[in-house]
Amino acid sequence: MKKKLLTAIALILSAFMLFGISAAAFDANDYDYSYDSGGSSWDSDWDSDDDWSSGGSTYYSSDDGDGGGSGGGFGIIAVVVIIIIIVLILANRNKSSGGGNVTNDGNTGGGVRPANGGQGLNVNVPDRTSQIEQIIKKDDPNFTADDFTSFVKEVYIDIQNAWCKRDLTPVRPVMHTNLYNTTDKQVQSKIEQGVTYHYESIAINTAYLTSYVRDNEYEYLTAYLNARYIDYQTDDKTGNVIRGDRNTRWDFRYKMKFMRSVGVKTTSASENNMTGHNCPNCGAPLNISSTGVCEYCGSTVTTGLYSWVLSDFSTVRNDTQDDGIRVPQTPSDGAQQ
Repeated sequence: MKKKLLTAIALILSAFMLFGISAAAFDANDYDYSYDSGGSSWDSDWDSDDDWSSGGSTYYSSDDGDGGGSGGGFGIIAVVVIIIIIVLILANRNKSSGGGNVTNDGNTGGGVRPANGGQGLNVNVPDRTSQIEQIIKKDDPNFTADDFTSFVKEVYIDIQNAWCKRDLTPVRPVMHTNLYNTTDKQVQSKIEQGVTYHYESIAINTAYLTSYVRDNEYEYLTAYLNARYIDYQTDDKTGNVIRGDRNTRWDFRYKMKFMRSVGVKTTSASENNMTGHNCPNCGAPLNISSTGVCEYCGSTVTTGLYSWVLSDFSTVRNDTQDDGIRVPQTPSDGAQQ
């Protein structure tokens, strides 16, 4: 914006200099009016980073007085007034648009863009937090939606950090074995390719419960999460950015599905913090193998047998389905959709 402002002023000053030269050649009794408009252009990027550029306009005139001096003085005043007006207009536009390069969330750079090419933006992910909480509380009185969504946020942040470090060990206790194996293969692939992901300035905007399904063995609780962060990749050898950039923040929408065995209870308000360091079965320091087995008691702690584990983690896309609420029908509580 500063460059365009200086350019506009430079053009006007150049025109003023030309006017000064030509004014000297005018006959004192002649009239000459000319209007030159630089026009204006609106450049709006799809990432909502708006930029207004105005070429400005100049008006040159010689007065009908007795000599060229008075006409030149009027021209100087006119040009100065126009310069001030244009500067004020451009400054006001810059202020109203947040400074040109400032995004709507206060971060400088390339703005905020929807992830996945905008896929899933029109997909409705219902907020059923209150309804789901009431259903779970019937069998698990200590469960609270607030504690669970806090747990979801922690898991999300921990997984993103682990992915960037290319080491899933810190989040192994909260990932179902199948999801862990799939994700670990992806991590190893990036290591072989010499590519490192970078997720910076992560901010979670929204998190709520959207679906709940229960069968005879397991219950599945899905949370919706909306987050924004800077996402780019670098080459391990050169350190150069090979995809994305260091400024643009991307807007992501996720569905995170957790599961646990039917009958498992929340024994305390803090039990959902599965990122702790103790085995939920024996209480020993939680050192587990890649298969999710506690090295002390031999229990597999990543199948939902003891508490919630993440079984599916995906972005919201155009084909994303709503699982709704589905529980076994009982005489006192029929199936709900």
